[in-house]
Amino acid sequence: MNSTVHDADSEEERDSIPESPMMRVAILISGRGTNLHAILKSRQDGSLPHADIRVVICNDPSAAGIDVAKEFGIPVRVVDHKEFKGDRSGHDAAIARVLRAEDIELVVLAGYMRLLTAGFVDEFAGRMINIHPSLLPAFPGVRAQRQALLQRVRIAGCTVHFVTQAMDGGPIISQRSVPVLLNDDEDSLGRRILMEEHRALPQAIDLFTRNRIRLIGGHVSIRPGDSSFPDLEKDIGPMTPLILATGNMDKVQEIRAILSDTPLHLFTTASFPGYAEPKESGETYLENARIKASYWARITGLWSLADDSGIEVEALGGRPGVFSARYAPTSRERIAKMLEELRDVPVEKRRARFVAVAVLRSPDGEEYSAKGTCDGQIAFARCGENGFGYDPIFIPDGYGRTHLAELPDDVKNSISHRGRALEQLKDVLRKLA
Repeated sequence: MNSTVHDADSEEERDSIPESPMMRVAILISGRGTNLHAILKSRQDGSLPHADIRVVICNDPSAAGIDVAKEFGIPVRVVDHKEFKGDRSGHDAAIARVLRAEDIELVVLAGYMRLLTAGFVDEFAGRMINIHPSLLPAFPGVRAQRQALLQRVRIAGCTVHFVTQAMDGGPIISQRSVPVLLNDDEDSLGRRILMEEHRALPQAIDLFTRNRIRLIGGHVSIRPGDSSFPDLEKDIGPMTPLILATGNMDKVQEIRAILSDTPLHLFTTASFPGYAEPKESGETYLENARIKASYWARITGLWSLADDSGIEVEALGGRPGVFSARYAPTSRERIAKMLEELRDVPVEKRRARFVAVAVLRSPDGEEYSAKGTCDGQIAFARCGENGFGYDPIFIPDGYGRTHLAELPDDVKNSISHRGRALEQLKDVLRKLA
């Protein structure tokens, strides 16, 4: 059977590969090799410093991925499944011989389209990973994008997982999510998922070759340590999507910072073009927050987080309150209008407070809410460039004459009305994961 393993590169090409004491990796492909290209490009860019990619193995001699491997100078072995005439065990045994000869420590399935036999899977258990174009355990098997569209899900993505005998059922290493758009078909959704695959698979290889991945009781544990992909660290492991029910990007940025310690993948309403924002017709913060959270939970089929907030000024009888965003057309005009209304009000009568009510709601109506406040007074002039809304004219209690917009973001978020409301919901948010 050894005659069925063909060299697809020259001796000169193989000799050009530098020897490395790093972890020895093999990549199995069947087709175009787009994930292979992403891996090899990451290696070329220095993002896989501990991965010694020894060989690419392909089951189809006509696969375009063979040329991708040659482009990067990686040895290729073709183990043509057709020559085995349906003998899957024999085909897998031939691949296993190549892997043993190279003393491979990590096997990466990067678009490998053959179902592996139990003996092969058992031999490389715990050191073979695969990427699948869905958020497992949803939609295993073939045509995952079609399954997602047929089920009308609003969030799709990809999953890197260990390979076990259960098809697409192994322990999950990481996931990346994308929104499903109203006009998506299999191709358009597949292209966006593939872009995330090109990020997720190199990251998983980097984690494995740095010895940061451990399998404990059938689950993946990620040890702290160095990474070539620090921006993806927050998305390690299965991530729970959460919709931030607001189109205000200043508010989104603030909420992302406040919730940065929760294991959630945060989406905004901008990820779902084609849907209008609901009308905030409530008379209280709670009513408006509930309107937004309920609407986006129903539209997306996901947990949704909304808040409604405002500033209440004692000298104005508690105005503008729930109408703070409609007090004037723009933020600058709102500040100017308030300063004008309070022009002759002395400092001792300029007390005010920010109020926020946050509502967390599930698609089936489960709901949690919390209220946060921040007390202080209205200044006589604007000051500071941080924050947004009324922050430049608000002086919080306990900070002397410092305006809220002058405080560092971490300090501001710890004392803000929104930060205090969301802090009360964090235990529930963590349990969603």
